[in-house]
Amino acid sequence: MKRAALITAIGIAIVACEFAPSNERMGIDAPDLGQFETAGVGDFMDHRCGSLDCHGSATRNLVMWGCYGLRLDVDDAGLTPGCRASGGVNTQPAEYVASYRSLVGLEPAVMSAVVSSGGQDPEQLTFIRKARGWDAHKGGALVVPGDDQDTCMTSWLASNTNATACANAIAETP
Repeated sequence: MKRAALITAIGIAIVACEFAPSNERMGIDAPDLGQFETAGVGDFMDHRCGSLDCHGSATRNLVMWGCYGLRLDVDDAGLTPGCRASGGVNTQPAEYVASYRSLVGLEPAVMSAVVSSGGQDPEQLTFIRKARGWDAHKGGALVVPGDDQDTCMTSWLASNTNATACANAIAETP
């Protein structure tokens, strides 16, 4: 009887965590998850940063999941690396959520400060400094301040995602 109650309690906790609003659950001011998924931020970051030898590795502090690299649950969903154009399955909603949580939870206090200031001083965030090449980064400088790739990320931090810049950023990325 006690075991059944414990299993039920664990199940309720898992469901509650799964369906709790992500920002509320994390207790921080964070950019919009919907814009991350639908305006191209997640796709750009997966495409640019999510390869298996970079942030598509579960051993990194920042992990990106999606069709360009690490899949969230390959066995359950039948997901194979590669997007639809290469015979795979496009990034799934759960993968966007996992990448979003990894990114937003990397420096929660700093993320809150940047987002609550309307995206002012985004370079306070390590992921922006590394992408710009201002901090040591295995991948080197990936963006230039003000280019479409940088604008995609920084406009999202300001809660006004520039979807055109994100689309251009994906197209510009090697």
